[in-house]
Amino acid sequence: MKKIITILSFFLILLIGTALQGQVLIAKWTFPTGNPSDSLADGGLPVNLTKAIHTEGGTSVIDFSKNGATTKSAQATGWENGAMTKCWFVTVNTIGYKELKLSSKQQTGGNNPGPRDYMVQYRIDIAGTWTDVPNSTLITANNWTSAVLDSIYLPEACNNQPLVFLRWIMTTNTNSSEGTVASTGINKIDDIYITGKLISTGVNSPEGNIHFTVSPNPSNGPVTITSPVIMKSIEIIDMSGKIVYSYKEVNKTAISLKSGFAPKGNYLVRIKMETGQTGIRQIVIF
Repeated sequence: MKKIITILSFFLILLIGTALQGQVLIAKWTFPTGNPSDSLADGGLPVNLTKAIHTEGGTSVIDFSKNGATTKSAQATGWENGAMTKCWFVTVNTIGYKELKLSSKQQTGGNNPGPRDYMVQYRIDIAGTWTDVPNSTLITANNWTSAVLDSIYLPEACNNQPLVFLRWIMTTNTNSSEGTVASTGINKIDDIYITGKLISTGVNSPEGNIHFTVSPNPSNGPVTITSPVIMKSIEIIDMSGKIVYSYKEVNKTAISLKSGFAPKGNYLVRIKMETGQTGIRQIVIF
């Protein structure tokens, strides 16, 4: 009996060790409800559940009510003249994780063909440089099977970072019908998954340790920022890296920002604690 228990214990330890080495969901956007709240990640690490998908470069407002590969999707028009400027865009915290993988699906319109050519690029932190992700070239069509990324590896530079930017950028002005992209051209994106393996050294995340909150988020009015420790400063940063609002001497654990502190759009809230830690959250103002 003791020998059997010993063998079972060995296999249990082996099984647990194997599981710990498996891929962990860091963030996902699957647009399950068809409502604007689908802009926020609907799964992954708690630190990423306030992260939103948006577009850059001047597309239409995102419509979350259109059919996707599984449930609903994110759809936008207004891609005309957008080569190397217009894109889908997300941010994630990857602290504590390595061997990151990315999956996604895209579809173009049938009667209103959108951009044919996309690729994925990454940037580390606000001041980083956009760099191509290898093996991420996409050619869209009016289906959910042509422009698919299936667990491609992200570069090692994305490992263990408090802020990784990812964008699916159109690379030409050619549409999926071999014409020129028009303002009515449609592109959809769905089933975005980012996974990674836990780093065994267990690096702590400044953002994860702080657990500060920004609410409501998304917001069209006042916003309250709350922290378990005293905040020294607050900065509101747009996606180009420009600081649009700052408060240098907070010295409180909670503060409310009045309506109008920033125009409509997507921003990062960066706070510095009296402990010297810095935390980042994403916020959407509508």
